[in-house]
Amino acid sequence: MSPKGRGQSESTRQVVLDAALRKFSEKSFLGATTIEIAEEAGVSEKTLFDLFGDKKTLYLDVREYIRRSAIRDMLPRLPIGGGAPAILRALGVEFLHEVQRNSDRARVSLQAITAIDDVDIKKSTQEYFLQTQALVTNILAEGQKAGLVKGDVDIDQFAWTYAIALHSVGHVILMDYSMGLDEEAALLFLNRLVDTIEAPR
Repeated sequence: MSPKGRGQSESTRQVVLDAALRKFSEKSFLGATTIEIAEEAGVSEKTLFDLFGDKKTLYLDVREYIRRSAIRDMLPRLPIGGGAPAILRALGVEFLHEVQRNSDRARVSLQAITAIDDVDIKKSTQEYFLQTQALVTNILAEGQKAGLVKGDVDIDQFAWTYAIALHSVGHVILMDYSMGLDEEAALLFLNRLVDTIEAPR
């Protein structure tokens, strides 16, 4: 294939990924059809299959795109060098803003639970949580070295707790309760978790 042809193919691939993200967000993996996704992308269903093979492969590619882009988009906004507690507090803010700015991504992540019996989709969902947990683990480990995180904190356990809390709060915010958890209350909850591991000054 010529460089021009590859470029057109990559461009079309991204258009289909974006359309699939919107449709999976709206209808979930089980509900969205390849015909609807192709129509949303402005391509034929054959083009969709030529690019991705089948609906599940397309869905997994969407999930991988979300996994890579979510952390990539948040990292530049974190106060790297500001110390573990400050970074974790900023991560809470940025995660909630990410949910609000890119609600389609967040909905696809939440709706993945409906297809969790599929081994590949389950693995994709696990990888997203593991990525968040690994990020928090690294922040905490550096914080302990710098004396900003209590020495007796079980880093692995807290990283899981914080990662689960982060995703849970993001999903609650996505539900947009009129009398429920607003951003300020959500951040208060996350920050109280951070308070428990911050070393006294």
